[in-house]
Amino acid sequence: MTLYLLDENVLRELKRGGHKNVHQWIATVDDTDLRLSVATLFEKRRGAEALMKREPERAQRILEGIEILERSFSDRIIPIDGPVVAEWTRLLGTKNKDRWDVALAATARVHGLVVVTRNVSDFTGRGVRILNPFKSPPEILNI
Repeated sequence: MTLYLLDENVLRELKRGGHKNVHQWIATVDDTDLRLSVATLFEKRRGAEALMKREPERAQRILEGIEILERSFSDRIIPIDGPVVAEWTRLLGTKNKDRWDVALAATARVHGLVVVTRNVSDFTGRGVRILNPFKSPPEILNI
């Protein structure tokens, strides 16, 4: 059984009007095979909080959507625990660039997950399997 770790850019497309290839791919996968990282939830919440002063109503709608997402994935949210932190810091090395993508890569490596993302280049050289559902058919890479 293959388990998939969803990147934030894929989650954005799951709403109505999102990318058709992403919708087609997600329809072929059992929901129980999908996972989220707390790093992805952090990114989503941070974005909503950044909007709060400029667009409070929109920010609140986004936060409500995140809460729904958290409830629906409740037992499928992967924490950043000791083994993930160790792998994350090893992969990150001395660079602080793309630290949240590296957190996803570390989570995928530790838990044997396939990262589902459009941003293939962000994961190059991290030793993870990638699925790009924006391509038709979905592109699967070991990078």
